[in-house]
Amino acid sequence: MRNILLTITALLLAGAALAQRPNLTNGQHVSVRILNAIDSKAKIQPTVSAIVDANIVDTEGNILIKRGTPVQMTLETEPARGVGKAGYIIVTCLSTTAVDGQTIYLAGGMSAFGNEREELAIGLGVGVGIVAFPFGLFCLCIKGEQAHIPSNTIISNVVVDDNYTINY
Repeated sequence: MRNILLTITALLLAGAALAQRPNLTNGQHVSVRILNAIDSKAKIQPTVSAIVDANIVDTEGNILIKRGTPVQMTLETEPARGVGKAGYIIVTCLSTTAVDGQTIYLAGGMSAFGNEREELAIGLGVGVGIVAFPFGLFCLCIKGEQAHIPSNTIISNVVVDDNYTINY
């Protein structure tokens, strides 16, 4: 009886050692390319397209995620406003797809901010407002600069958000 238990335990341990290990690991770098320009000024943002910029391979050289695979992302924009407030863009990468069809969750993204002009707007508003009272308040309408991300921008700080075993 004791030999049978030892044999079963040895087989279970050998099976656990031979179990598949994840070949796409948490924290593995993924380079993402934004294909079209993004501007904070646009009231309705066009659909932003992004792709995986380079093949993601395991240690044996097997392709896990192909170059050109679409990347799903969220986009948050705010246009420049009066009193010198700048516009901004925040892009967050959510997921992509592996060669076997699995959804691979990602973490990372980028942001872009226009230049603030708050000091200019307030300074001119108060300064001109003292000299020419009603007209000086129009200087408070000065907006900050818009944010812009050009097409073909590469987001370099995106990583895989979990461990995955990909069947190629």
